[in-house]
Amino acid sequence: MQKNLRHKLETTSWFAVVRAYQECHRRYAQLLKAFDLTIPQFDVLNAVRQLEPEATPRAIADELVVTRGNITGVLQRLQERALLATRHHAHDGRSFICILTPAGSALLADARIAAAAFVKHQLAPFDDRELRETERQMNRMRLHLKTINPDEIKGALPVSNRDAGTEAANQ
Repeated sequence: MQKNLRHKLETTSWFAVVRAYQECHRRYAQLLKAFDLTIPQFDVLNAVRQLEPEATPRAIADELVVTRGNITGVLQRLQERALLATRHHAHDGRSFICILTPAGSALLADARIAAAAFVKHQLAPFDDRELRETERQMNRMRLHLKTINPDEIKGALPVSNRDAGTEAANQ
């Protein structure tokens, strides 16, 4: 009985985290849409602001913990909208530096104010103790997730369970 209760608690807790993340992401995207920005575009603009004057695509990708391929299209779209400009890197002729245009700086400043207000509203119901505990638990979860190898978990399953997803995908 205790094992079933633990399984139910694990499942409901996991879904609570996932649903909270999804709702937060949806609402945050809706807020940024008012500035004609996507979350990745907002993240890239913030990274450029933080990294200037050395905001190379590689540095931006590293800052956002993504690959350069993930941001290439985002950088192009921001340039097309005249929110970002580029110049050749002074020391590396193969690379370029991204810089915010005046329009990009102004839009980012407004969007950052809105994002800060969003966070404030989102967390308003929680007292300081609850916020510290949430941060502690989420950091603990993130660190633990980094130790999990999905391939090892899959490999430890009985063959019939291991192949179930593949068979369903092939039908």
